[in-house]
Amino acid sequence: MGRKVALAVAVVTIAILSAGLAGGQVGGGFLWWGSHEPIYIYGDADFTFANGVLSGTGTEADPYVIEGWRIEAPNADYGVYVDHTTRHFIVRNCVMERARIAGVYLNSVTNGRIQACQISLSDTAICFLNSKGNEIRGCAISECQYGIVMAADSRDNVIAGNSFFQNGISGSDPERWNQWYDAKGGNYWSDYKGQDKNKDGLGDEPYYPLWDAKPLMTSPVERTEVRTAGPSYAGNLVAPDGSLVVTSQTPITLQSKDPGSGLAEIKYSIDGGEWKTYSGPIFLTGDDGPRKVTYYGIDYLGNAELKRMAPFLLDNHTPKTVLEIGDPKHKDARGTWVTSATPLSLRRTQESSYGRTQTYYRIDGGNWRVYSSPFTLAMSDGAHEIGFYSRNASGVAEAIQTVVLYKDDAPPTTQGSQSAPTSSVGVTVATTAPAKPAAVAVAPAPAAPVQTASTTTSPTEVQTQSSTQF
Repeated sequence: MGRKVALAVAVVTIAILSAGLAGGQVGGGFLWWGSHEPIYIYGDADFTFANGVLSGTGTEADPYVIEGWRIEAPNADYGVYVDHTTRHFIVRNCVMERARIAGVYLNSVTNGRIQACQISLSDTAICFLNSKGNEIRGCAISECQYGIVMAADSRDNVIAGNSFFQNGISGSDPERWNQWYDAKGGNYWSDYKGQDKNKDGLGDEPYYPLWDAKPLMTSPVERTEVRTAGPSYAGNLVAPDGSLVVTSQTPITLQSKDPGSGLAEIKYSIDGGEWKTYSGPIFLTGDDGPRKVTYYGIDYLGNAELKRMAPFLLDNHTPKTVLEIGDPKHKDARGTWVTSATPLSLRRTQESSYGRTQTYYRIDGGNWRVYSSPFTLAMSDGAHEIGFYSRNASGVAEAIQTVVLYKDDAPPTTQGSQSAPTSSVGVTVATTAPAKPAAVAVAPAPAAPVQTASTTTSPTEVQTQSSTQF
């Protein structure tokens, strides 16, 4: 309960304490909750106020304290990176979200303690590299691809009393050189399937992936979380800036757990507006564009959770695109025919009012191109497939459409052929019987050939010879 009480006091006293921060440490045990850039500490000399240290001298009795910071780093590799240190330090009551590599990264570190932090929506929540003798206690680790990863020669670290919610893989400790429980118990794992038949609050069998011999059946850490469910359109549900893409029909639900006095209510605000008491799913309305939902839980003793913010991108207009075919064109039972001079245009009939919507096309399964102006089919005659689609700035895209066009640049060929003669060409047709022809003198038949002893003479030769004898 101590952590939650401190949180409640911090909300009330922020206006007073923030002025004192400029001068150095905050006294009296109060916390100041403010944003901080990702923190990188290399070597013991880097434990400074500029790097988020608010108190301490680095000894076991008086460790350096990095406390009360919210580090949201969608474009950074880490939230807190401690590198090659041996002094004692604590990172506590901090929120680290959306780190590309790790919310907390400990490289060659000893005597470190991560306590009562909330680490979520990162690739890895906490990564150990060649680090020994550190502790992770009372943290809420949620919705990361990996929870806690032990790499290189990391050993003798203690991880106990933490809660792991809906992570891809809760953690990795291949050599089992680290301890995932202590005398009081282990950790809460949302994917643990064991039972507690003796009702002592501990699972009857270990959490085998990390050999937690005393898995907790209920979460020891208060946590409020945002969940989105069921957008009905196709496309990428996470915008390029990391926001969750929703429509006005997407329910956004808030769930909170409090293992102490119990949850009294959850408060939320949209885009910095009035605070409302959560009673059911939230639906975002209005123009397409970015939205922010801020929320926190309050227990029955009035202890308030640290305010958290979830970014959304409202997109109610899935893009729709049509292909328009210019002239010349011709349609028949086989399809649509065009030439290399026919302009082809892509027109969006629907798109988001937020950001820039892009249209893409390709020809015959080639590379996708960004559409900017009408194009033509400058290739061989025949069938060609045009693929196209549009995508909003949110990442929401329509399904790919395809149209087959037939290109024809070849002119027709005309070939002639010779016809058979007819009665009207070069023929005289008699319409009366012809007159009887006059008598014609008939030449006498030629004399029979005269043969000599060895010579045969033609008729001409015979006549010549006969003429010579007269």
